[in-house]
Amino acid sequence: MSYPPCLGGCTGKDRRTWPQLVGKPAAEAKATIERDLPEVTAIIILEDHGVIGDFCCNRVWVFARNDPQKTVFQVPMIG
Repeated sequence: MSYPPCLGGCTGKDRRTWPQLVGKPAAEAKATIERDLPEVTAIIILEDHGVIGDFCCNRVWVFARNDPQKTVFQVPMIG
């Protein structure tokens, strides 16, 4: 999987978490996040996959169950 170039130096002025998306389909969560904050890329990560350890201001992890809906099970957040 390729990731967008990592941008550091978050200002903290933008939304950083999306708790209302827990329980929603991952594709819907991704679209909502990218609409709310167009400068980020939301990346869907299935529960049996890991993530890289760096912190990027322009990336949001969307952790989803490996079920037919790919249901979000953790609060999506910038990172």
